[in-house]
Amino acid sequence: MLLELALKRPKRLPKFPWPLQLSLAYLAAAKGKGKQADSFNAVETYCTFIGYSRSGHSLIAALLDAHPNIVMAHEMKAAKYVQYGFDREALYYLLYQRTKIRGHSWQRGGGYTYHVPNQWQGDFEEIKVIGDKHGEFNACYLSSNTKALDRLRKVVQVPIKLVHVVRNPFDNIATFSIKAAARRQHSDVTTSDIENSIQRYFRVCKSVMNVKSLVDTADDLDFRHEDLITSPDDELRALCLWLGVEASPTYLSDCQAVVFPSPQKRRHKIQWPNGLKQRIQNEMQPFPFLEGYTFEN
Repeated sequence: MLLELALKRPKRLPKFPWPLQLSLAYLAAAKGKGKQADSFNAVETYCTFIGYSRSGHSLIAALLDAHPNIVMAHEMKAAKYVQYGFDREALYYLLYQRTKIRGHSWQRGGGYTYHVPNQWQGDFEEIKVIGDKHGEFNACYLSSNTKALDRLRKVVQVPIKLVHVVRNPFDNIATFSIKAAARRQHSDVTTSDIENSIQRYFRVCKSVMNVKSLVDTADDLDFRHEDLITSPDDELRALCLWLGVEASPTYLSDCQAVVFPSPQKRRHKIQWPNGLKQRIQNEMQPFPFLEGYTFEN
């Protein structure tokens, strides 16, 4: 019951304030982590995401969590738990329980689900890779809290690898803008929505660059969302190998079945005021991971 309250808040309850959520998670971990401790002996890598909301993080994390040797939780803000004193076994226990209880299949849009049939979402055969997915939070939090990554390293006691998911910036910014309009219960995206979304996007880009400077290049992977859509087998196999695990043919086949056949080009869903496309293209220049993206491509 404590785990369900801390990690999968029932819809009928209001959002818990962070101190209460933290306390519930602490009590749950203290009660259960010892029973799970042996499961974490084989962990070799801690993986977390940095990047931008609406970039495909949830899909990629769900595909990884389907692997028999990977536990990838959804948006637990693990680095924040470390800040408040959670040790390795407590953190790992909560990560596993979050993906077991909350999972990924609940995330749906227009009938789309991240559930991978016949695979290991919410369970494992042997855990070699563990982590969480919360790209925008991680980028901003790790960038603004200079000691957070070092604290995380000390707690997880294995190498940390960062997956940086990249999507066409115009699609990201368009999606931010559409969501902003929806929050106002308004169907039309305004120039202000787009300008605020541009600022948000490039603010995260700067945070990503800061975090990248804190790790070795071998432990930081730029992973393009469009490449996954175009070649899911090749891209997912390479991602798994980079994390230190092999991808079986059946795993790849089952994962491919839930990948969109083509990327959603949200940039064509809004009207762009004069000058904003060129402004975005200009602001992309300092960031090498955005090289090659244009509005047309």
